Amino acid sequence: MASPEQERTQALGAVFQALGEVRAIAERGQHDPARTETCLLGLLGDYSGSVETLYGGPGALDTGLRALADHLSKPESMHLTRYVIGVLQLERRLRRDRNRLQTLAAGLERTRNQADYFGRIGHDSVIHHLADLYSEHISPLRPRIIVQGHAAYLQETRNAAIIRALLLAAIRAAGLWQMNGGGRLRLVFGRRAIVESARAALNAR
Repeated sequence: MASPEQERTQALGAVFQALGEVRAIAERGQHDPARTETCLLGLLGDYSGSVETLYGGPGALDTGLRALADHLSKPESMHLTRYVIGVLQLERRLRRDRNRLQTLAAGLERTRNQADYFGRIGHDSVIHHLADLYSEHISPLRPRIIVQGHAAYLQETRNAAIIRALLLAAIRAAGLWQMNGGGRLRLVFGRRAIVESARAALNAR
């Protein structure tokens, strides 16, 4: 059974994986469908005490774990730093708004049924439903996450929907981070331990 530290690290890796795909769409107009679907698995799945299992098993979050270790060791993107801070703040505000959280949970359950019906979590209808949930329940909260990138990519309808779905997935992962003892102080003062835990997970493959 994974330790709380391992669970926290995997959850924060999921945040970074989702935000990495957001940046890929915004800056290059493309994303990795497999990594995106991994993030959506974590959003729509039921957490039973193992983040790694929730996201599809060993290796599914390796891209996020590498990004996490690299960024916390030597931050090179202010955009990514702002996205991470924004996601953590939005998760905290959502957690404190019980009515909004319950309504969002009901919407995610409908989306889960929709994914089962279509047989694919990355189906356009599923993506657009998740995007609508983000617009309805997260967009009114502050701070608003302003995604930076090329306008042509950001204004494309499907790209915009995938970005919103991924931001919702990042907020879900931030909730798992918090549930396992994560928080702002740990992220600031426990950075070295997080990096070491991420690298240990990667080296265990």
